Amino acid sequence: MNNFGKVFMLVFWLGFAVNSLFPLLGEYSVWLQWAGVAIAITHVIECIIFRKHVRANYSKPAEGYLVVMLFGVLRTGDWIGKKV
Repeated sequence: MNNFGKVFMLVFWLGFAVNSLFPLLGEYSVWLQWAGVAIAITHVIECIIFRKHVRANYSKPAEGYLVVMLFGVLRTGDWIGKKV
C-alpha cells in the first residue's frame, strides 16, 4: 500500500465521521455523505469477495476486515488475481 493513498483514505474517513456529527460544508456536506456511504458499501463488497485472503493473511480476521474497510483496494489490490 502506498503512503499517499493511506493518508488520503484516513483523512477522508475522518472528514466523513466529523461531517456525520457536524455538517461542515453546506451543500457539499451531502456529497461527502453520499461518497462515504458509496465507499463503505464498496469496501463491504470487497470484504465479502476477499474473505479467504483476509483469513489467510491475518491471524485475527477482524483486523483484516478493518484494514479492508479503511483502505479498500489499496489493500485488496495485492490479492487481485492470486489464488488462495
